[in-house]
Amino acid sequence: MSRLGFRGLVIVAGLTLAGLSFAEDAPAPGVDPASEFQTAASAIDKGAYGEAVDRLELLADRGFVHPDASFNRAVAYLARARSPQRETGDLGRAAQALSETLALRPSDTQAETLLDAVRAEIGRKRARSGGANLVARPRLARAIAGLLPEAAWGVLAALGSLSLAIGIALRFRTREHGIPSALAVGIGAFLLLLGGALGFSARHFRRTSTPAVVVVDEARLLDAAGRPLQGRAEGNIVPEGSDVVLLERHAGLARIEWGSTEGWVVGGQVREVTGP
Repeated sequence: MSRLGFRGLVIVAGLTLAGLSFAEDAPAPGVDPASEFQTAASAIDKGAYGEAVDRLELLADRGFVHPDASFNRAVAYLARARSPQRETGDLGRAAQALSETLALRPSDTQAETLLDAVRAEIGRKRARSGGANLVARPRLARAIAGLLPEAAWGVLAALGSLSLAIGIALRFRTREHGIPSALAVGIGAFLLLLGGALGFSARHFRRTSTPAVVVVDEARLLDAAGRPLQGRAEGNIVPEGSDVVLLERHAGLARIEWGSTEGWVVGGQVREVTGP
């Protein structure tokens, strides 16, 4: 994307934010988000990407959460990554900010397109350096539980419970409805178990883990003591921009799940994706 493209993206986001009411997730007193965004947008327009990043990160550190805030932060990081001012991890931080934008505003096709472009650029960068473009599939239980929203599994379980109750009622009321009642009982029991189990799993995953993104060139998996994991070195390296699941933080380390692999990394190598 050209510098002109960055200008258009960030100014649109900045002007949009300038007209918003900042009642939700307000930052510390005395901080004007609209003013900060306009200043950051001007900095990007002038090529002062480091200043724009600093301002937008400070706003995030003060507790302000908004999809346009995350989008502008991504644009600032991506612009810096494609300039002589680039720093290690800029592309990963851009990917994290865009993932956050989509978590806060799933319908944002512009952020989705830009995220695909960032990850493609990371893939080309790794190919040039000889690194493998590793893609890890999530664990089966997490993948299945994530097929539907948590509330949808609850609705499915409720429908199963209703079908089960109707089937039992028909069975005890008359023998003429033996086959329909048996079908209702069977289908209801299946839906109740399926929706209940997956709803419980989705709730468990939501409460015990957080989506995160690797924001360094490579994050090497460690054990709980901080020593490198045994096995193939390549299989224990999580590439920049990879989606991971953050399970816990302890003593400067972060325990993550990457596909079917679990391990610890240095805490600053991953950054959480803030959602609604």
